[in-house]
Amino acid sequence: MNTAQKDNLARTIGTRLRAARIAAQMPASLAAEQLGYRGQTQVSLAEKGERIPPLPVLMSYAKLYVVPLDFLCGLIDDPIADATETNQGVIANAISEAMREQFTRLVKSVSEQASVTIAGYNQDRRDLQATCTIAQQAKAALERVRELNPEFDDDWRGTARLVMHLDGLAKVGEQAAQRLKHEKRMRELAACSISTGEMTKSARSALVRCTVAADC
Repeated sequence: MNTAQKDNLARTIGTRLRAARIAAQMPASLAAEQLGYRGQTQVSLAEKGERIPPLPVLMSYAKLYVVPLDFLCGLIDDPIADATETNQGVIANAISEAMREQFTRLVKSVSEQASVTIAGYNQDRRDLQATCTIAQQAKAALERVRELNPEFDDDWRGTARLVMHLDGLAKVGEQAAQRLKHEKRMRELAACSISTGEMTKSARSALVRCTVAADC
């Protein structure tokens, strides 16, 4: 095959690839993704007639667009080889697109719910920290009252339960404050020990796990 024939074949294949994709109502970006390309450059080059896809790729195009391979190569003009097969292909593409839209909505919904949960969690942490501070201040105020009134525990009726609860609150507040302090320190150490590359790798692994789980 000489250069002129090769160029003519490339233009024919490109024109029919574009026509088949449009008939399948499939964006170039989605076609590229289904074919395993990272971007739509290869699809665009093929449709412009600037590159003839290898035979295995052409077969994938034919399967994706549900048209005969001979049609893409310009050997026949009828893009419908079998009506039943074509209808099945159209339905399959429609279902695939619908599932993609539903998955996108699901991801968005889960993301929004997670954002609300995280916001509430952060507010709970702030409230806990404030409670710890108040408990410590109440304990200090009680000690000051005892210091100024040595007879407080003996003379003030009904204070025993108040003192007991304040002591308990102060103890819980101190334990929570220590835990929060420890967690903060652990986060700082983790941030220092994990490199950007490791974080990226971990994020990608998490994304793969989420994708597999969603597919299942």
